[in-house]
Amino acid sequence: MYDFYVSTCAPFPAPFRMAVTSRSSIPVRAPRTDGEATRARILETAGQLFAERGYADTTSKAICERAQCNMAAVNYHFGSRDGLYLALLKEVHKHLVSLDYLTRLAHSAQPPRHKLEIFLDGLTASLLNADSWHIRLWAREVLAPSPHLAGIIDTEALPKFGLISAIIGEITGIPAGDPALTRCVLSVMAPCMVLLIVHRDMNSPIQALFQQPAADLAAHLKTYAFAGLDAIVAARAPRRPTRRAR
Repeated sequence: MYDFYVSTCAPFPAPFRMAVTSRSSIPVRAPRTDGEATRARILETAGQLFAERGYADTTSKAICERAQCNMAAVNYHFGSRDGLYLALLKEVHKHLVSLDYLTRLAHSAQPPRHKLEIFLDGLTASLLNADSWHIRLWAREVLAPSPHLAGIIDTEALPKFGLISAIIGEITGIPAGDPALTRCVLSVMAPCMVLLIVHRDMNSPIQALFQQPAADLAAHLKTYAFAGLDAIVAARAPRRPTRRAR
């Protein structure tokens, strides 16, 4: 159990990782080279700016000035401003839950219900991470799509949707391709989708949720999800014919 967590928790924020990776035997990552450090600085700076201003209003000049680099560095590492933005969208998905992580989780030997629990625990921790620009950037992208949204949905969102569908299919016994399975995935994921697009600082009915411990919110989402899935399974079960009284 521990080994599975250690090998799959990397996409989640530091608080989540620290809870399950405290063994001293875990190797320490080597220091970054100058090129890697520059690339990481550009990504972090651009992520903050795009999250603050949006795709249309963030210029390459503003990114370079804040990152203290020249345009040549942006072009070298990302090809163009659009290449940089596409890299950021991929980073957002990796931050929430990486495709590699979700693939390993879906294909693991864990019980199906435990797979969904692990997924919801990690995703909730990512969604409530107040120090991250990733959620704000994705909210802007969804509400005011750039030309890159369709592509990132094809390469990142749809494969993940298929993996989550497979996990929920294992839990419910509903086969792939059945519209009922899609409805189940939507029901489980809808609360998380709302948290993705509602700004934590916006005055809204759900603002208080962002102040809760992630574990409390995750526990509620898991209870809600399993109660709904169990109800669907029960409703689909063949009904025994009732015997007529003689």
